[in-house]
Amino acid sequence: MDPEETVVPLDTPIEPVEPEVNPAPETPAEPIEPEAEVDVEQLQATNKKLYERAKKAEADLKAAKLAAPPQQASPTNVEETVLLANGMPEDLMKELKAVAAVRKVSLIKAQTDPIFVAVKVQYEKDQKQEAASLPASRGSGAMKVKKDFNTPGLTREEHMAMVKSQS
Repeated sequence: MDPEETVVPLDTPIEPVEPEVNPAPETPAEPIEPEAEVDVEQLQATNKKLYERAKKAEADLKAAKLAAPPQQASPTNVEETVLLANGMPEDLMKELKAVAAVRKVSLIKAQTDPIFVAVKVQYEKDQKQEAASLPASRGSGAMKVKKDFNTPGLTREEHMAMVKSQS
């Protein structure tokens, strides 16, 4: 461990260090500026606050770890996850949970229950009907035939409109 990383408890007294005084040369080349004084008491108070805050954070973390043991997946959650991964819609999952709760069986076994099978058949019929009732396509994208003067079956109004649009 590096000496820079060593944690010193706040209870350790800090002795102020007095700067060494060198005998002043007879002719100073540059004027010497006095060093800014460090407020030792303020630094100690700040250090104490930070130390208390760190201790409190460590204690909170330990308490949180002890209070929340790791959760193990219950069999119901595992079965639900498997069924959802296999493509079961949320609506059917709610129905399956209700049937499983009433019959007091697992979700996997409740899939073969006659009540759930009937609900599933009805749901699938509804989904098929919704898919079939989608609006018709707006066309195939084929080009529309442009009428000209040689088009058979032109009415007088259509012929007059074409003459006006040309001139």
